[in-house]
Amino acid sequence: MTTEENILTQARMVFYQKGLAGARMQEIADLAGINKAMLHYYFKTKEQLFDKVFVQAFEAFAKEIVKILNSELELEDKITNYINHTIDVLTKDPGIPVFVLNELTYNPQRITELFAGTDMVDLEVFSEQVNKQTKGNVDPETLFIDMVALCVYPFVVAPVFKKMLQKTDQQYADMLQARKAHIKNNILLRISNPS
Repeated sequence: MTTEENILTQARMVFYQKGLAGARMQEIADLAGINKAMLHYYFKTKEQLFDKVFVQAFEAFAKEIVKILNSELELEDKITNYINHTIDVLTKDPGIPVFVLNELTYNPQRITELFAGTDMVDLEVFSEQVNKQTKGNVDPETLFIDMVALCVYPFVVAPVFKKMLQKTDQQYADMLQARKAHIKNNILLRISNPS
């Protein structure tokens, strides 16, 4: 691992726990095993380091989602691939949703600007597919928001759900993997039987 990769790994842990406002460059330097001057050699400011960590986290999560949803896949395959990818990525890096939500809460303009610099989902193709399959009886935007919420929310509230459901980390991760089929069936049912 290079020095820069090590810095980014340690910074991600600190930013995930404390956000931009609570993170300290000295703490990141200490965790990376370097002095603060070396940290500033790689990243001049805390904001520059945060931006790099945020974009990496977002891209790890969103790059494949953009590819899936902007593709010409059949709607059912698109939904299945989206659900599988989202839950798999968040299982590997469960801090992403809370990290993004915290920063959206404290500095929405900064995060919105960072999002603007990344590839985004073009919902036009997805919307056309939903409208065609449901004859316009299911709102594609609402369906998309529901897909995101059903996949992401259990990661946001994981500490509470683990306690309530009396699950270990591994049991909860297994439950989320099993939940893929539930989400897929729920979404596909709405498409096949629109009301």
